[in-house]
Amino acid sequence: MRKQVPRALIYILIALGLIILALTLMPLKLAVSMAGLENSKFSAREISGSIWNGRIEQAQLGPFALGDLDAAVHLFPLLTGKVKMDLERPAVAGDTGLTATIGKQGNSLIVENATTTLSVGQQLAPLPASNIQLDDVSVAFGGGRCQSASGKVRLSLDANIPGLDLKQGLLGNAVCEDGVLVLPLNSGSGMEELTMKLEGNGFYTARLFLNGSERAWTLLLPTLGFQKVPSGYAIKVAGQLGQKR
Repeated sequence: MRKQVPRALIYILIALGLIILALTLMPLKLAVSMAGLENSKFSAREISGSIWNGRIEQAQLGPFALGDLDAAVHLFPLLTGKVKMDLERPAVAGDTGLTATIGKQGNSLIVENATTTLSVGQQLAPLPASNIQLDDVSVAFGGGRCQSASGKVRLSLDANIPGLDLKQGLLGNAVCEDGVLVLPLNSGSGMEELTMKLEGNGFYTARLFLNGSERAWTLLLPTLGFQKVPSGYAIKVAGQLGQKR
């Protein structure tokens, strides 16, 4: 005698199937809205397409322009009401492209496995920085505090300072220290170092130190905003991500 399937189980399976069907047909814009990403540091001019094959135009993460991105949402986190989304901008001539996964954790945005080059612009002025390169960088904040961070970061400097070779930029690994995201970056010679710190509310500080006493620096560096400190010169900036300086 064939065992009859309980009616309650049938109803559960039907309901589950309808939920999965609704999710698969969900517009990407609705998924982003549900996650609250548009109310965080992430924004865009237009979001279109489905969660499997979406498009985000003129995406922005804080002050950093991400360009036009292809997007796809992970299904299993979506079943629990969370959004985790893969972003991609293919590499072309003059553009290294972008790959990253972003999502929402509480009231904070998380970024995973980000690889791209971001233009610093005037955000760090008068610090002589041009762009920042991310190599498989992951950062997670919770309750406004940095909980985990990893990956390589390279900051390119555009200053022409006698006695320094800054063509390779400053390199280091992202870490969390006392709830703050810290980027301790150093040049290949170890004579130049920059420490950037970012808090969960978007407040940042950056200090660039040049070790040395070149005669030409005495007149040049103060005009660039540097101050004389023991064994060299330093410049420090602070501000809020996304605010014009």
